[in-house]
Amino acid sequence: MTNNNSNYKYVIAVSGFILMATTFSIINSVSTILIAPVTHARGFTISEYSFLFTINAITISICSPVIGTLLNKVNIKIIMTLSSLLAGGGYILYGFANSIFNFYLIGIIVSIGVCGLTTIPISTMISDWFEPHKKGSIMGIVFAGIGTGTFFWMQFVSRILENYNYRLVYLLLGSVVLVVSLIISLFIARRPSHAYIKAKELGNDYDDNLNNKNLNFKEISQTPSFWSFTIGLFLMGISFAGIKQHIQSYLSILGYPLNFNANIGSILAVVGLIANIIGGILFDKFKTRKVLTGLGIITIISIIFLLIANKPIFAYLFAIFYGMTMCISSIWPAFGVSKIFSDDNYSVIFGIANMFMTIGASIGPFLSGLIADTSYGYKTAWLIYLVITVTYYSLFIKTTK
Repeated sequence: MTNNNSNYKYVIAVSGFILMATTFSIINSVSTILIAPVTHARGFTISEYSFLFTINAITISICSPVIGTLLNKVNIKIIMTLSSLLAGGGYILYGFANSIFNFYLIGIIVSIGVCGLTTIPISTMISDWFEPHKKGSIMGIVFAGIGTGTFFWMQFVSRILENYNYRLVYLLLGSVVLVVSLIISLFIARRPSHAYIKAKELGNDYDDNLNNKNLNFKEISQTPSFWSFTIGLFLMGISFAGIKQHIQSYLSILGYPLNFNANIGSILAVVGLIANIIGGILFDKFKTRKVLTGLGIITIISIIFLLIANKPIFAYLFAIFYGMTMCISSIWPAFGVSKIFSDDNYSVIFGIANMFMTIGASIGPFLSGLIADTSYGYKTAWLIYLVITVTYYSLFIKTTK
């Protein structure tokens, strides 16, 4: 690899950070602050609107293995450019939607775009361009873009909503997604030539590589570590999405004003940003089991604070502690695949793993909304997620033994 090509990996890392700070943050994080404005304006119930997150996650779970396989067959620029049009254009369409079914249909379009534009292609490029001992740190920095973007966009959106309706938010943010992602997809995104050579040597057809355990799902699924890892991702998806997508709604029910809720979201984002950077370094420098154990303890404490968040001090403590664990959902799936399995055809294996996590994420938001609409309320959901959290951290720790 020439020196120029070697340096280009940092351009890839910066562009990945920007995509996570714009496209991913806007579509996956900032959308939560729109729950109350949209449901109030359109007369949707919380569970009806929350089902949109479920549809998004189901769509991503279906598309993940497909995108992972296509990355070894089709030029990444083509995949990401088409995905940019779907993600950005679709998000703009939210501003014109009137019925809940309009939101559901648009959600499918946006989710396909996000799947082909963010986590899987970005993680694949990082795995292709960077050395094994740097992957955790680089992934941490790149995925810190989620916190950076969320902090900025939360404040931006809350101020717009004070004077304008939610439709303008969708139009403005959708335009940002479209422009930024298209520029990066067309002019920056690419995999090193050796990645395509390796894919060709291994074979481009997923079904034709039944003798390669790195590609054969049947072979992979026979290992205990595979099931511990993927079931853990499935449960993490339920808990993480179920909590994260309903924090703003929960705080509104507790009686907090919109600016307070936005501040909590911003604190989560800032702490999450720092946690992603530090978490990536920790995964590179220390034993994985110790890092997971520490994050597990902090996550449990944060959910306890969420249960008693009717007092502002505990709401702030929840934001700080939960933000410290953000790296587990952003870094661990991508880093865990590299740590547990071979880097050969990383995109295919990660696509399958990501499918399990997003299936779980499709359940969490709807489950939270469903429970919130009953007499049991959000606190019952948080208790359920507390048990699930203990379970998935135990599975991850078991996987690393």
